[in-house]
Parts: sequence; structure tokens; C-alpha cells
Amino acid sequence: MASPLDVYAAFKKIIPGDPIIFLDYDGTLVDIVMNPWEAVADGDLIKTLTDLSARFETFIVTGRSLKDIMDLLPLDMNLVALHGSVTKFKGRQPSYVPGYDRYRAICDGLFNDLDPIRSKFPGLRIFNKHGGLLFHYGLMNLDLRDELRSSVDEIARNAGMYLYSGFNIFELRIPGVSKGSAIVKIRQGGRGAMIAGDEGTDEEAFEMNMDALKVKVGEGTTLADLVLRNPAEMRATLKLIAYS
Repeated sequence: MASPLDVYAAFKKIIPGDPIIFLDYDGTLVDIVMNPWEAVADGDLIKTLTDLSARFETFIVTGRSLKDIMDLLPLDMNLVALHGSVTKFKGRQPSYVPGYDRYRAICDGLFNDLDPIRSKFPGLRIFNKHGGLLFHYGLMNLDLRDELRSSVDEIARNAGMYLYSGFNIFELRIPGVSKGSAIVKIRQGGRGAMIAGDEGTDEEAFEMNMDALKVKVGEGTTLADLVLRNPAEMRATLKLIAYS
């Protein structure tokens, strides 16, 4: 494990390249919570991100919908939402990947027709991300997880969407879209960058940006250069970058 000082020392080495900072939200800046709507940014995080963004171009890169992340983080800053499907630069209107409207319509239609699966799996919570569908099984009988995966996989195949498996979730995503590809596009030919994240979609971003400074938050196999223990250490790192 690294320390915030270790990450700060590594970041200082890339400052001459005017780096962009890309930060995942859940599990990276805030702790993972059972109820996703409770992961609200506190005043300390908002101030840190405000001051960090004043020094370095900074993006939040999240799997959440644009509305969700803007509700949780009420700050006008650069955002990449829905795993790269939506990009909103500070002070500007959002832009969407080709085909977004089609997949949004698919998800809206599916969401209104999922009562049978809700009844079959008590405790399952389904969230419409308007361009993705999230099946959260954290409150469900975990013995039914494999059966749920089979059901969701069939829904994904019929809808022509990509099935992603994460911590307590299955998710239908727009195919061909990822955090990594969004970051590559923003970097415009390899501008220096630090990328921080905690789970599989962030590992995809690491793999597509191997020249960046890569920071994993939490345990697990990783392509990252440095590993921090938890969001508290990541936030301490950002304070060093913002204020040192």
C-alpha cells in the first residue's frame, strides 16, 4: 500500500506536463453505501474539489447518471457520467455518445416492464439511469445471485446492451462505451494525467491509459501504479495536490 505522500510525490513528477486529474466518485471519493442516494458529498469534499479544480483541470468520471452525480455533488465542474456515455464540461451543456437516445428509450421501456423480475427476486432494487439499468442485489437473498444474473443476461442480450457485474450489482450498459475511451478522448493525444478509481470500470480506464499515473483505492488486483487504502486517503492526497 502507498500513502497519500507517495501519491503526491508521484504526481509532482508529472506536473510539468499540465496533467488532467480524473476521479471516480463512489468508493474513491466517498465510501460505498447500501443506498446509493445517500452518497452525498460533504462540505469538505466540495471545498477540496473546488480548490483542486482551480489548480488543475479535474473531471469526475462515474458510472452514475448525470442527474445523480449532479445531485450528489452540487458543484459546477467537469463530469463524465454513465461510464463515458455523457460528458459535461464546466459551464457547458452535456454531450452524448452516438446512439444514446436509442439506448435511453430502450432502458425507459424496459424499466416499466420489469415487475416479473422484481417479484421473483425479493429485495432486488432496480434503478433507471436513463441510458443504463442498474440491478442492485445487496438486500436480496444472495443464494439467488446466479439465477438473477441469468435473468439479467437475457434482458441484456435481447436489448443489445452490455452486461457488467460489480459489487452487489449487475448493470446494463451502452456497448462500446467506457470510462477509458472517454478519458483517452479528453486527453487529446496523451496529455499527462492522473486517474483514480476503485473497481472494474476504473481498471478498464487504467488499461487504456497505461502512460497515466494510475491510483487504485481499496483492495484487489490492479494495473495501478499505486494503491491507497480508502477514500479518506484519496481525499488526503487531493488536499496535498490542491494546497501544497
